[in-house]
Amino acid sequence: MSTIEQAFHERAGRIPHHGLGLSVDVYQPDLLELAGALDRRGLPYGYLEIFKAAPAALESVRRRLPRTLFAYHAEGLWVTQPHPERLAPFEADLDDTAEQLEILGSHWLNHECAAKQMAGHAFGTYLPALFTRASAAVTAENIARAQQRLDRDGEGPLFLLETPPLTYLGFGDLTMPEYFRLVTAQTPCGVVLDVGHVWTVYRYTGAWRRQLLTEFLAEFLDAFPLERVVEIHMAGLAMHPSLQDSQAVAEPPFWLDAHGEPIPDRKSTRLNSSHR
Repeated sequence: MSTIEQAFHERAGRIPHHGLGLSVDVYQPDLLELAGALDRRGLPYGYLEIFKAAPAALESVRRRLPRTLFAYHAEGLWVTQPHPERLAPFEADLDDTAEQLEILGSHWLNHECAAKQMAGHAFGTYLPALFTRASAAVTAENIARAQQRLDRDGEGPLFLLETPPLTYLGFGDLTMPEYFRLVTAQTPCGVVLDVGHVWTVYRYTGAWRRQLLTEFLAEFLDAFPLERVVEIHMAGLAMHPSLQDSQAVAEPPFWLDAHGEPIPDRKSTRLNSSHR
C-alpha cells in the first residue's frame, strides 16, 4: 500500500458510518420544517448533507438538531483551476469553509470536480475539469492545499471530490474514471460517486451510441477508484427548459442534473432500443 493510500485509509477509518442521508438546503425548503415533517411521518435518515450557507443559519440548525449527523457540500473552492487564488479569494473561502465545517461537526467536505468560474468569467453552471494528466495534477495539488488548511488545528474533515455532471460536453483525452484515478493517486482525498452525473457521461460523451447502459456502467466502475468512494449520491434528472419539444423526445433524453426533480425510471427511456 502506498503512503497516499495509507493516509486515506487512516482518515477514512476515523469517519463513523453515516447510513442513508439526505442532501438539503438550509433555506428552501426550510430545513427545520423539513426535518420536523420527516420525524412526524416516521421517516428516519442517517445524516443531512447541507449545502453552503451563512454561519448564523448553520448555527441555528446545529442548535435545533443537536443529535443529527451533518455532512457539508462546499461551493466556490475551484480546485480544478490553476492558481485558484488568482480567480477568487481562495484562502478566505477556505477559512469560511473551515468555520462552517466546525459549526456542523462534519466529518467531510464534498466539492464538485468542476468550476463555475474560469479565466475571469463566471458561468451559471458547473464546468467539468479538463480530463488531462496536467489537469489531474493541478486538481490533486489544490486538494492537498485545501486539506492542509482544514488540518490547521489537527486532523480536519476529509476532502471528497465529486464526479461532475456533463452539461452536454466535456474536454480532454482521459475518461472520467482515468482522471479520478490519477487524482487519487496523487493525494489522499475521498470521492463522491454521483449516479446521475455518471448518466450524463453516458449521454454526452456519445457512449450510448456504442454500448448498452449496463455495459457502460460495468466498464466505468471497473476503471473508477471505487476504493476511495466515501459517499454515493443520487438525485433527479430533468430536461433543460430551453430545449424545444422536438428535441425533448430524443433517445436517450437530453437530461441534466436536477435536484428538484424525481429520479427517472430507466425503463421509460428505452435506452436499449438505440442498439437495434
